[in-house]
Amino acid sequence: MFGLVALSPASGLGTMTIRAYSAPQHNRFYAGSDKNFIGASYNFSGVGQFSSGHWATLLSDNYFITADHYSPDINESVTFYATNSLSGKSYTYTVKSLTRITSAEGQLTDIMIGRLNTAVDSSITRYPVLELPNQSDYLGKILYNYGDHDIVGRNVLDKIEVGTYGSSSNQMLRYDYDNNDTPSVGGDETLLQVGDSGAPSFIATSSGLALVGIHWVSDFHTDSGDSFIPPYANAISAVLKTNGQALMVVPEPGEHWYALLIACALWLMRRRGCLT
Repeated sequence: MFGLVALSPASGLGTMTIRAYSAPQHNRFYAGSDKNFIGASYNFSGVGQFSSGHWATLLSDNYFITADHYSPDINESVTFYATNSLSGKSYTYTVKSLTRITSAEGQLTDIMIGRLNTAVDSSITRYPVLELPNQSDYLGKILYNYGDHDIVGRNVLDKIEVGTYGSSSNQMLRYDYDNNDTPSVGGDETLLQVGDSGAPSFIATSSGLALVGIHWVSDFHTDSGDSFIPPYANAISAVLKTNGQALMVVPEPGEHWYALLIACALWLMRRRGCLT
């Protein structure tokens, strides 16, 4: 964790660095005819922005997730766009309550859950949290990082560890900025800056985007860090349940499960005389 600092607004806003940034490729709301957005296959409608610049990622009809160190105010407005075009439909809501997540060990985290004044329009996606069997299963996965000015880049999850900054202590995922990722993300590689606080990192699954991180820290040169969300799914779910809602989770089978299923299918076919 050496050298990392919280993405505090006191440092001034800054847009997420993308190694070979190109507006047609990385800007969600780019409007030119040459648009070739890397996230076009996925639904980013559930990522909203507050009037103050804070970020909200929708978890259920009324609840969103963001960072505690850069969270919105009560009664602040947030706007979601139904498409990747600013000319499309948009929906604006206000914050009615905020709940900071506490770990099972009683530690305050940098994870903040907010409740909106009413259910968000059904055209806006609600994101599940990706829950894999082991923490090691997340390593090497490609992250889709959302950043300030509605840009999207990619990086590879390198490490999961415990981070402590200010009054917050929680598990954190790390991804570096070294142009040496496996698998390679090429010019899409990201480095967090101050304006990215509270925005999400997703992993693409067979059913769409699943949430794994909320932007927290950076050294602004070589490393970025998110609050790692899956370990706190139960605590987050408990907040949603107070208003009769549920946190969605997505288990994504590892490759070994697919191999096992294929092996079982072949075994059954042989027993039935389908194969020789």
